[in-house]
Amino acid sequence: MPNESDEVGGMEGARSRTPIARLIHPVDGIVTLIILAVVAWLYYETSQFEEVSFLFSQNVPPQMFPRILLIFIAILALAMPFEHLLLKRKGKDIDKSRREPVKAIAWVTMVALVVIMSAAPLLGTLLTMVTVCIVIPFLWGERRLRIVLPFAVLFPLFIALLFNIVLGVHFDPGFVGLTIR
Repeated sequence: MPNESDEVGGMEGARSRTPIARLIHPVDGIVTLIILAVVAWLYYETSQFEEVSFLFSQNVPPQMFPRILLIFIAILALAMPFEHLLLKRKGKDIDKSRREPVKAIAWVTMVALVVIMSAAPLLGTLLTMVTVCIVIPFLWGERRLRIVLPFAVLFPLFIALLFNIVLGVHFDPGFVGLTIR
C-alpha cells in the first residue's frame, strides 16, 4: 500500500521517482499532452477555412492569425512540464497551491466569458470586446468607473485600430453593425 511520501509532487516522492519523472512533472505533462492535442486539432481546422476571393482578401490569409496563436500556445505548453524545476530552484513547491480547490470566481468568470462569447455574433467583435472589458473587472471586484470605463473604451479601440489600420484586418460588425473602417 503506498504511503504519503509516494504522492506525486511530494518531496520524498520526487526522490523515489525515475529520472525522467523528476524532469517532467507528471500532472503538467498530461495537461501539456491535452493542450497539444487540442492545438493540433484546431490547427487542422484552420486548414479547412474556405479560400477568400482575391477581391475580398485583406493581404492576410484567414488562417494566419489563428495559427500564430496556436503555435504560441503550443510553445508555452511545451515549457509547462518543466516549470517545477525553475520553481524548485527558487525554493517553491508547485503543487502546494494546487492542493486547494479552484475558487468560485474562476468558474463565474468562465461562465461569464462563455455567455459573452455566445452573444458575439449578435454584438460583433468590437462590442464583444467592450462587454468583456466592462464585465470582467466588475466580476473581479473593481468598482471604480473612472478606471473601468476608459479601459473598456480605449483598449478595444486600440485593438480595433491596430487590426483595421495597421494589419488591414476588419472585424465582424455583428447584428448591431458597429465597426471601425
